[in-house]
Amino acid sequence: MKRAKRLTRKERKNLDPTRAERLRRNAPHIHCIACGRHLDPGEFTSSPPTAVELTCDHGTRFPSCTDCEVTARYLVSEHDRTGGAVARARAWH
Repeated sequence: MKRAKRLTRKERKNLDPTRAERLRRNAPHIHCIACGRHLDPGEFTSSPPTAVELTCDHGTRFPSCTDCEVTARYLVSEHDRTGGAVARARAWH
């Protein structure tokens, strides 16, 4: 007798009706790489913006508050120069 076909992990995830809402609710926080301050998504589009996204040579985006932009640019340039990870500040709320 043949076994019934089992769903793959990906198929089970796609069939879960509450998954999208759980992911949206538990979205990762955005923190400044220089000082660790929590940044809201609206801060990037406000007028004047209080947060910016800096892009390294590889195309990775790093968030920063406008007060720490000079320090964050230094951290990103060091990342580009050495090829290592960006030295991020610890997150705080």
